[in-house]
Amino acid sequence: MFVVESVDDLWNHIAYVMAYAPDQFPYRDFIPEDHQMNLDRAFEQLRQGVEIAYPEASFAEKRNHLNGILDRSYTAYQAGDDIAAGHLLNEFQDNIFKTE
Repeated sequence: MFVVESVDDLWNHIAYVMAYAPDQFPYRDFIPEDHQMNLDRAFEQLRQGVEIAYPEASFAEKRNHLNGILDRSYTAYQAGDDIAAGHLLNEFQDNIFKTE
């Protein structure tokens, strides 16, 4: 299974999630069924990417802001509002490395 280990991985994963969420993730026959990508795993990895991008304690507020966007996007996907969820992922992408 793909794991976000770097900022470059995070950028790639954001694009991947935007392309395939909520339920069009490609099936990989070499990955066990219980490790196939799904919405839960995709967002878990996005949250891990936030920790990789901003590991320092001084960025706690930034992490909270970004994770809040992810939470709203995930909730929108679960509610079937794919358009709002996608807009929120765009907002996440726009804010991930924006300095304020």
